[in-house]
Formats: sequence, C-alpha cells, structure tokens
Amino acid sequence: MKKLLALLADWANGLFALGIAGYITDTEIVWWYIPIALLCSHVPDIDAVPELIRRGKVAASAEHPSDHRTFLHYPLLALPSVGILIYMFGFWGWLIGISILLHLVNDLYGTGWGLPLLWPISKTHYKVLGRRVNWSKDDLVTHGHWDTLSEDERKLRFVVWWSEKELSDYIRKWGVDNWIGGIYLKINWISGIEYTLFFAACVLVASLVL
Repeated sequence: MKKLLALLADWANGLFALGIAGYITDTEIVWWYIPIALLCSHVPDIDAVPELIRRGKVAASAEHPSDHRTFLHYPLLALPSVGILIYMFGFWGWLIGISILLHLVNDLYGTGWGLPLLWPISKTHYKVLGRRVNWSKDDLVTHGHWDTLSEDERKLRFVVWWSEKELSDYIRKWGVDNWIGGIYLKINWISGIEYTLFFAACVLVASLVL
C-alpha cells in the first residue's frame, strides 16, 4: 500500500493536466477521462517498466546503480514531442503533453537524482533544492553521517548537479533501495508538497466533473 503514496504526485500531475487541457481546448471533462489522465501521468516512466517487472521496485542504489530516467525525461527531447502531440491530437495531445511537462517538474525537486536537462549536449544531472548526497539533514543526522560530510556535501543548494561519473559514484554510496517509507511515511517538505498537490488536484477535477 505504501508504494501507492509515491504515485500521488504523478497522479496530481495527470489531474492538473486534465483540467488545464480542458480549459485550453474548451473541452467538457467527464468522469471517464480521469483514469486516462492518471495513466498519462506515468508516460515518462515507461522506461522504468523493465526494472519494475524484474525487481518489483524502482530505485537507484548500490544494489541497482543506475537511474531509469531516460527518453521522455530528457527535456530537449520531451519538448518537441509535446509540441507534436498537441499539434496532432488536440485535447488529448494537450493532456499527454502537459502531463509529461509536469512530471519533469516534479522529478526536478522531488525524489530521485534529478534530470539531464541538457542531454544530448551534456549528461550532467540537475536537481532543485538538494544536496550532493541526496539525503535530508534529518536522515543524515539519524544515521550518523552528518559529521562525516564535507561542507560542500552538507550544503542544501537551490540547484545541485552531478556529472555522469559523479552520479554513478554517488548512487552507489548514497542511493537507497527502499526509499518510499523514508520519504512518504514521514512529514517532510517533499511529502508535504506532493500530498497537498494531490488533494488540490482532486478538488479541481471534482469541481469540473460534478
């Protein structure tokens, strides 16, 4: 059940995309659009399906030192794809396209190791509001790591980044395989934002459908 908590932010993206697409195209929203919107919210994560089938979970860690975020997680690839979808499919193109863009925004600040914003020009991953070790201060203190870190690694930055080599090394050392409980069963700024967004998205769509 706790695995579903990690999906709430994606579902919020799909529901917000549904409302925005309906507003832009002046399309009436009916109830059966909602499950379609929820599915659309996971389009960028299609690259995680093989790992999910093989391991039963998705995590970049010492046990699995690679990040699934490829293909539509590359903004320079996703943006023209979104434009094509909108041009070809109208309302449904807007729904899928906005879902993709909101998903990317969420991956920039939430869980995970950020996004390669400039791929294929650069494979450097960028993340907003993070540390090089990609842990919260509370977790670092609790596990006895805080005092072992350099000042650079302790610092919470507005933008943090890892080169391709650094990302692999940091994932092996600091990646957490069972990360869901550590984020979503606690009150912290990530879970707080994502739960709030999901509630707000539900209210928005309910107001459009009812």
